[in-house]
Amino acid sequence: MNKKTKHLIRATALATSLFAAGGAHALTLPTVTNCGYGGDLANLMCYTTETGAQVYIASAHDDFISYSVNAMQELTNSFGYSSLSAWSTLPSFGTGQIVKLFGFNEGNNDPFPDATVGTGDNNTGDDADQTPRNDGNYMGEWPFEAVVTVGQLQAFLGSNLFTPVFSFDLNNRASLSLNGQLQVLRNGVTEDTFAFDNVFNSAYDEDSKVLAQATVPVTWYDPQNTSAGCGLTIEGVEGFCSMEVKNNVGSGKPDFFAYAPSFDLRNYEATDTLYFQLRMWGLDSGGEELAFTNIISTPVTPPASQVPEPGVLALLGLGLLGLGAVRRKSPR
Repeated sequence: MNKKTKHLIRATALATSLFAAGGAHALTLPTVTNCGYGGDLANLMCYTTETGAQVYIASAHDDFISYSVNAMQELTNSFGYSSLSAWSTLPSFGTGQIVKLFGFNEGNNDPFPDATVGTGDNNTGDDADQTPRNDGNYMGEWPFEAVVTVGQLQAFLGSNLFTPVFSFDLNNRASLSLNGQLQVLRNGVTEDTFAFDNVFNSAYDEDSKVLAQATVPVTWYDPQNTSAGCGLTIEGVEGFCSMEVKNNVGSGKPDFFAYAPSFDLRNYEATDTLYFQLRMWGLDSGGEELAFTNIISTPVTPPASQVPEPGVLALLGLGLLGLGAVRRKSPR
């Protein structure tokens, strides 16, 4: 049994005490499980509604699970799934609620080191984003010229949260690709690496890119829902629902949340240090922002580790490849 598996088992065992206390925080990410699709859709994660419908709102990427904020909001606002009502309106995040790791400014970081600036790649010098200006690419590290410890991160999260949730505020007008890694180091030696890419090996694969699509079609089967956008008939089967998710909630509001189920701060010493790296390709507008927040909790029951087939997949999925995967799940 490797170290990361042991950490995941321990995190699961401690989940009850963690998430019962975490109720004081504003929102808790909903529990998702693997949708059960194969091939290029094997990484899609589904939420089960109160009517028993399975809707994919998230996806697995190596050690991380990523959620679409607008998908959760639309399922409440347009389709009436009350079990997701807490997500109907997501407030903007301000000072004290987020720490910006990479972004177009250095705000909201006290007492942490300044964030790496210049992800827009069009208004700063080479030293800021560590890639040539105006090439559409970005590579940043945080902290860049300082040290951040596990103890500092725990103090920011508070006494009831032990797994940080990352937020990504999308600014790109079109889809972009990204990947990254989080490392925990002890005395300069890497204890653990948590990778965000599409090779499921718990190691950072720089060439494996995750596609963050600006707009994603979502289709699911729920004959009990009569909302507008439901009642579709596909190959003679009635009761399908459909929506188009625009993954750009607005300035200052996160578009995606992500967390690593096996990353639990209690597995490390307070003096252990943290290292973050982010890479992006296809930038076409102003600065993107990656941060972590202390007002979002991870699910009550952490999902089991998923090892789907690798591939270049969207943060939310590929629209089920023209509904083909949905057809496989529909009744005959």
